[in-house]
Amino acid sequence: MKRLAAALVLSLGVSQGVGSGSAWAQIVGTPVNLKEPIEIEAKMLDVQQDRRMAIFQGDVVATQGVMVLRADRVQVAYAAAGGQNTFERLEATGKVFISTPQETAQGNTATYDVGPGIITLTGAVVLTRGENVLRGERLVLNLATGTSRMEGGAGVGADGRVRGVFVPEAAGSPPGPAGNPNYKAAAPPP
Repeated sequence: MKRLAAALVLSLGVSQGVGSGSAWAQIVGTPVNLKEPIEIEAKMLDVQQDRRMAIFQGDVVATQGVMVLRADRVQVAYAAAGGQNTFERLEATGKVFISTPQETAQGNTATYDVGPGIITLTGAVVLTRGENVLRGERLVLNLATGTSRMEGGAGVGADGRVRGVFVPEAAGSPPGPAGNPNYKAAAPPP
């Protein structure tokens, strides 16, 4: 089936990255310039102009700078502002996978509230940076403040707690992937 692409621009005055944390903490991830255009590719696009909605379906890939979101379906709600269509909210469902060069996050659904710059990933969430892995039921990324929060829940384990495995970097090495001999670049799931 023919792939459809749409390039859309978000005009937000913030720039931050995707990262990890078990409570509110500074995001240490790759910065994402939210003023860059968003390119969305999918096997199918339905536009419902009267509802100000666009629905991308089938192997959806949304890219903004270094950040990539993959999902089975992405629904975009937009508003007409000064003759331009502006994103208000994106809802991704089905095998949701978000990645930057240093981190990956996956879950069942993701919602991006554009105004406040908040991404919420829910359902069996796994956040990975190099060898470090966090698991929870809900991850909230605040791109405006650079904070993130991982929450536990019924789907996490018998006790519903956030679980993390943190691998120390080699002694005397600079922080980040360059200082961790075990670091492996993030790759999307098959």
